[in-house]
Amino acid sequence: MVRGARHLMTKIVFCADDFTGASDTLATLARAGLSTRLYLNAPAPLDSTNDLDAIGVATSLRALTVDDSVATIGPLADALARTKCGLYHFKVCSTFDSSPDIGNIAAVADRYAQSVGTRWKAVIGGQPSLRRFCLMGNLFAGAGNGHIYRIDRHPVMSVHPVTPMHEANLCRHLAAQGWPNIGLIDFTIIRKGRVALINEIRRRLDAGECETLFDVTDDTDLLTIGEAIRDIAKTVPTLCVGASSVAQALFPSFSPTVQSGAKASRRAGPVFAFAGSRSSHTAGQVENASTYVKRSIAPKDLLDPAGVKVLIGDSLSTLNAGNHLLVSLSDDRNHDIGSHALARASAAFIAQICQNTALGFLAIAGGDTSSLAVQELGINSLSFAADFDAGAPVIRAHADTPYLDGLPMLLKGGQMGKPDLFDNISALPIIPNND
Repeated sequence: MVRGARHLMTKIVFCADDFTGASDTLATLARAGLSTRLYLNAPAPLDSTNDLDAIGVATSLRALTVDDSVATIGPLADALARTKCGLYHFKVCSTFDSSPDIGNIAAVADRYAQSVGTRWKAVIGGQPSLRRFCLMGNLFAGAGNGHIYRIDRHPVMSVHPVTPMHEANLCRHLAAQGWPNIGLIDFTIIRKGRVALINEIRRRLDAGECETLFDVTDDTDLLTIGEAIRDIAKTVPTLCVGASSVAQALFPSFSPTVQSGAKASRRAGPVFAFAGSRSSHTAGQVENASTYVKRSIAPKDLLDPAGVKVLIGDSLSTLNAGNHLLVSLSDDRNHDIGSHALARASAAFIAQICQNTALGFLAIAGGDTSSLAVQELGINSLSFAADFDAGAPVIRAHADTPYLDGLPMLLKGGQMGKPDLFDNISALPIIPNND
């Protein structure tokens, strides 16, 4: 293949603010039939990705301060700009939990857009597949109890330990982060159809609008929005901002089995699961798990070198005996450990386990923990393996080290997955490690 041919093949480049949502975007694109790989850094050289339709890079941006996140996205976006792709995507959490100081969406998107030369930022406000809906600019999200709440009244997201959502109106929420003039295209305009929507977008662009939020109430809205954005992007460089619903809108898959008849599976060896999220939904999943040896550890123990050494030894003994192991952080919030420091300590603990025993499957619950753990492991890239649970596909690690290369993994946010998710993982069929 001639050098540079990939520029004609790459349909979209996405950069994700964490690994859980990144894996869902990876799965969404793969499900639509696109060859996709998720990297931990911009692939170098870019010619190594010649055969890919979509290129993704996963980061831990949502856990960083605004200054650190802008400093991080800068060189990464500069590298991704060399793809000369017509569509770029900044993947953010479907609940948009962020703040002016931590995980600032607007500041990162602005720096991303500066590098890739995009004039317009299109914000997709909902993801119906995960029960996230945007109506008249207000975000609603389903909870583990089956009910749907406005995000500022959501029983979990309104009290998020790092970025609690106190504002449901996404225009107001993003205005506070640096987009005071963001516009809203509500569902009444979207329901007029593709042509009317394209005309409305062009009118706004001609008037100088740089950021536009789109309502999303169902998959039909996504389809119309995607058609309009693809049309606009032919002449106006575009950065899309949103969850994996962006990928669904731009590359709709009309068959949930597109890409493979692949079934989720695990390698020979025990399952190691770590629940760093302390959401009530994940806590329920941990409580429901019946096929694991379960250990609850206090946050302070992860920062005590002697205590960590004991925890690692006990965990390895359990796994080497052939038992599945589920480690969870206790709900002790009476500590002075910063959330980022705790996630980093959790990541280091997970890496020590993975590097010292042959696992059949690795599962991590918690967006920040997942992001930092995968980075700590030294994995080169991730690929989609199979669908498993909504918002939580099985992915496969690609690494230079044999114990990690090919390891099936699941990275999930605190709100994702069925109540019996962990037992469903341990029940997966075993395939030979060389497959």
